[in-house]
Amino acid sequence: MRTFAVGDIHGQFSTLTKLLAKLPINLKEDELVFLGDLVDRGPNSRQVLEFVMQLQQDYSKVTVLKGNHEEMMIKSCHEAEDFSYWMAMGGDATYLNYCTKPNMTWMLFAEHLPSETYLYLENLPFSYENEHARFVHAGAYLGQDGEWKTDRANYALWYRGKDFFSKYMGKTIVIGHTPTNKIRKMLGEALMPEDQMIAWSRNNIIAIDCGAGHEGQLCAVELPSGQLYYQSVTD
Repeated sequence: MRTFAVGDIHGQFSTLTKLLAKLPINLKEDELVFLGDLVDRGPNSRQVLEFVMQLQQDYSKVTVLKGNHEEMMIKSCHEAEDFSYWMAMGGDATYLNYCTKPNMTWMLFAEHLPSETYLYLENLPFSYENEHARFVHAGAYLGQDGEWKTDRANYALWYRGKDFFSKYMGKTIVIGHTPTNKIRKMLGEALMPEDQMIAWSRNNIIAIDCGAGHEGQLCAVELPSGQLYYQSVTD
């Protein structure tokens, strides 16, 4: 059985469908894992969410992980401060998928966000593991027992510390969250053109956020082969 993992989609629905069409996947036999950040920045977050939710209903081997943008989205339904932060992080694009009125408020968004979507996002897992790899949106931390762990929300959703990228050891882990040029910059490696940014891999880490939220590429990796697939946001 193969596993295909898809990086941060960020509302790029047409890019997602084009990428999925490239994958040699059989959804009745192969696993498909979405690493989170389905929403924000791009124009069609609602379409992405509804498509992925339906996909998960139709096929038992589809797993969807929570990203920090899903976390911001649901928290924004309760507090003006959280809502303002989400707006500044690209949530305004998602907001307009649900609310057409120009006066953006958390109360209006909470009123228009379907309850089933809210509950779906709230209950998404932080991480997943199968025989091929571990999967998490952002990263892992080194526990006192010397094992790298993904069971804390702040690490699973937000972490991009240099220690993880430079010191991780263990089973293959597939992540999104940190655009791969940021990893390269952090580690003193040569950067790539933003629209040609590709996956980064070292120390059994496979990082596949290739900038779909910033007019880069959407990336998927096939395991155990390690084959990479790309779809440009601008194509």
